[in-house]
Amino acid sequence: MEERNVLNIDGQTHGKAKPAFGLNRRRFLHLSGLTATALPLLHFTSLSAQAAAPSSPSAAKPKLTSWEDLYRERWTWDRVAKGSHGWLNCRSACNWDLYVKDGVVVREEQTANYEASEPGIPDFNPRGCQKGACYTEVMYGPSRLTVPLKRAGERGEGKWKQISWEQALNEIAEKLIDICQRYGGEALVQDLGPHFDLGATNAARNRFFGMLGASLPDDWAEIGDLNVGATLSLGLPHIGGSSDEWFLSDFLVVWMMNPSVTQMSDAHFLYEAKYNGADLTVIDPVYSATAMHADHWLPIEPGSDAALGLATARHIWESGRIDLDYVLEQTDLPILVRLDTGRFLRESDLREDGADDLLYMWDSKQDAIVAAPGSQGNDERVQLFLEGIAPVIEGRFEVSLADGSKLGVAPVGSLLREHLEPWTFERTAAVTGLDVEVIERFAEGFAKAERPMVLSSWGSNRYLNSDLINRTKILCLSLKGAIGKRGAGYHSTGWVGIDGFGMAANESGEGLMGTLRGMARVFGSAKVIGMLVDRIAGKKSQAQFQHDLSRHLTTGEDSCLTNSASQNYKFQGIAEDLAREEDHLYPQPLAAYVAESDAKGWMPTHPSKVEPRCWVTGGSNVLRRSNLPQRMLENVWPKLELVVDVNQKHTFTGLHADYLLPAAGYYEKPGIKYSVAYVPYLHYCDQAVKPVGESKDEWELYSLLAIEIQRIANLRNLEPTQGCGSSSVDLKTFADRFSFAGEHGPNDAEGVNQRILDKSPAAEGMTVESLKRTGIAKYRNVGGMGIQENLFNSDWKGEGLMRALTDMSEQRWRWPTLTGRQQCYIDHPWFIDAGESLPAHKDSPKAGGDHPFQFVSCHSRWSIHSVWRDTPMLLRLQRGEPVVYLNPVEAKRLGIEDGAWSKISNDYGSIFMRAKHSTMVRPKVAYYFHAWEPHQFPEHKSYKWLIPGLMKPLHFAGGEGHLGWFFGHFTPGTHVQDTRVAVEASSGPDVDATSA
Repeated sequence: MEERNVLNIDGQTHGKAKPAFGLNRRRFLHLSGLTATALPLLHFTSLSAQAAAPSSPSAAKPKLTSWEDLYRERWTWDRVAKGSHGWLNCRSACNWDLYVKDGVVVREEQTANYEASEPGIPDFNPRGCQKGACYTEVMYGPSRLTVPLKRAGERGEGKWKQISWEQALNEIAEKLIDICQRYGGEALVQDLGPHFDLGATNAARNRFFGMLGASLPDDWAEIGDLNVGATLSLGLPHIGGSSDEWFLSDFLVVWMMNPSVTQMSDAHFLYEAKYNGADLTVIDPVYSATAMHADHWLPIEPGSDAALGLATARHIWESGRIDLDYVLEQTDLPILVRLDTGRFLRESDLREDGADDLLYMWDSKQDAIVAAPGSQGNDERVQLFLEGIAPVIEGRFEVSLADGSKLGVAPVGSLLREHLEPWTFERTAAVTGLDVEVIERFAEGFAKAERPMVLSSWGSNRYLNSDLINRTKILCLSLKGAIGKRGAGYHSTGWVGIDGFGMAANESGEGLMGTLRGMARVFGSAKVIGMLVDRIAGKKSQAQFQHDLSRHLTTGEDSCLTNSASQNYKFQGIAEDLAREEDHLYPQPLAAYVAESDAKGWMPTHPSKVEPRCWVTGGSNVLRRSNLPQRMLENVWPKLELVVDVNQKHTFTGLHADYLLPAAGYYEKPGIKYSVAYVPYLHYCDQAVKPVGESKDEWELYSLLAIEIQRIANLRNLEPTQGCGSSSVDLKTFADRFSFAGEHGPNDAEGVNQRILDKSPAAEGMTVESLKRTGIAKYRNVGGMGIQENLFNSDWKGEGLMRALTDMSEQRWRWPTLTGRQQCYIDHPWFIDAGESLPAHKDSPKAGGDHPFQFVSCHSRWSIHSVWRDTPMLLRLQRGEPVVYLNPVEAKRLGIEDGAWSKISNDYGSIFMRAKHSTMVRPKVAYYFHAWEPHQFPEHKSYKWLIPGLMKPLHFAGGEGHLGWFFGHFTPGTHVQDTRVAVEASSGPDVDATSA
């Protein structure tokens, strides 16, 4: 097979090749400048050569005789397609008009076809951001990947050969088969990454690697986006309905979130709420783009937020503003705790054959204990109604145990009130750096509010103790009776269930008999049968059944779902680093917690029998996002026999791959945007133009790869390979099953999308053809409750505000926690020993050494992860290269001029960044926006080279109630905001010597 064009990433030419993707600093700036100069001509010259241009009436163009003719020509087009940015982790969904001329998207424009959810509430129009408005700059930009490439030198050297698709698919299929035969499918790691859609694109890769038995790691927590604090408190991390509900709140708290930057499409609801009389407070160590519009900005000491939450909770209680009826019914404050061990009082304490999950409260009517309605072990009272019971939340009582001995018990409320007592405004001021009057004003505003609401999304989870911080926020809302209340509560980003996606990704593809066999495997389980019996008997709601089933399926022995953090701990070579950082913080060393978790099967790590031998990325950039990537390059990468990057553009991970496969861009393939609940509309992505160059959509790519695997397997008459657990994989029928028995061939991504819609109740009646015309359609309901779908509102049928958690707050179904309630108290032995059974404040540890600056990051205004990070148009709107923001007073003290080089260092090494003076940053904070590629830094070393990414030992827990592995719910992660660095003036790196 022919190999063409030897390319070198340093811009040098080898043989007959032409210079390609150049990434040294001078080359990068040169490309940026050229692109800026050529911008007015961009869409009408070179792009037409890359895109497959169909014949059209506009092909015969009139002669242009003036600038007016050129201007008129600019505002003509062949057709307008509806689209969005499908495979993108932007946490919004926006409908765009895509203007196509000569097979090229010449511009994109926001639409305004959304309706208001209710009279008197603002609508969602228009939706979009500056990144979406210039996606064509990425699509046709200098770093776009358009042909298959094979490594021609060492990994990371940047030397490539252009090869045909036939050669790429054959060689990759051969290597995948070889690895599966020698090590089993789990040696393949499909890095799911943060970018995904709910259409054919993501279904293809999940289906392909799931069928091979590959390891599929959950990286919600590894990238710092998983709200474990919400899981501990509510059993659910992904909470919140549509963003127009913000408008109804009278006390809005944006706490560790920056919607003006990260949710431009929704931020207007905050400011419209202000016009509606709401008080808007922003809590952030940085004067953010959202803070500048707020009524109050609290520039809190980084990582001290739990102290503010505890003081606020204390004030709510002490001032008599708790909603007692709500607290008694919906929270664990009445649940009794043993005063000797700190554990909940269980039926197993009272009788030898008692249940471990039946808990108790004190009934003041009977002056005795009663089984708590809604607790997981209470089969008699499965809902939270308190008829006939008068529970209390304070007091000390005595009970008789199974052995006849007496034991003191107290409600969680008593322990909590005692725990809150020390958190005066004065003590809180000393911890948070806020003025006493500021704290008092905030606490009083929260206490008197009728509809308090906290917005606290993915960026709120990046401190080691973020779970404690988020538990205190939820505590304040629980005391106020706000969670599940209209216009109030907690928004951490909810999701609508698109049930058909999971089916498309996981169906056997063996027709009716295969489907029946799959159902028999699932519903033949005694545990699942028990769930079904409970559902039929009315002991579980439909949503509860779906949620419980999802948890069961992600923990099955034949599932290779795993979590990235455990994978990193086991294979990346960071265990000693983390031991040095954390072992003094907890009663046991981190390794001891991990060992106990492994021994008890609490937290799965795949591969389990071998080390990773193959790494395939798509929608991800693992070497950019990983903490201490130098460890991954040292310890994981040399053992990989195959690295493939499926991407629309060149990335740092791709630089270290063996093969680069060009994926179709957002406007070049049909898809379904992921279903964030902020906007109650499904967004469809039509294929506006053919893929640029030789790019392919993922359904076609993986279909062809499946066909090649099946061809080779039959040619060699291969025996089945080892899949996950005890399963085996028949490679000789692989493509037949992947295509659903031939129903969906390589060019039928649209058909796969329709299959997904047809099997999704939330998309009932929607068709691809109708969505091509409108781009959007309103969800019919909230869909099934699964991994990230946690809305729990079975009453919403497409009309009115799409709220969350009403199944519990209004219908009184139990919460998915051990207590069946909003849970303030965690009685797992690890949490008790660590002093974290109740929400608490703990100082941010000094990760990276005892250095004077805290290294704090935020999502960028100018990119979604690294997709737009090198886009010349957006680089011109910032400083064009990575910068660190310093308070001017600090910078002057250090002798660092604005725009000058600074050297940033800690115990892990040093990097160089330009400094930018900014009064938005408090002293002792070095602030940066994330997602810069390492090759945009001198020596190809980004800030990630300094960040150990702490892992909280308690998040390896399991075995009790809602604590334990659940994909997208409860898993260990990595935490970056505790990192400390030193900053000093520098003459800068030797650019000529370090740019490679």
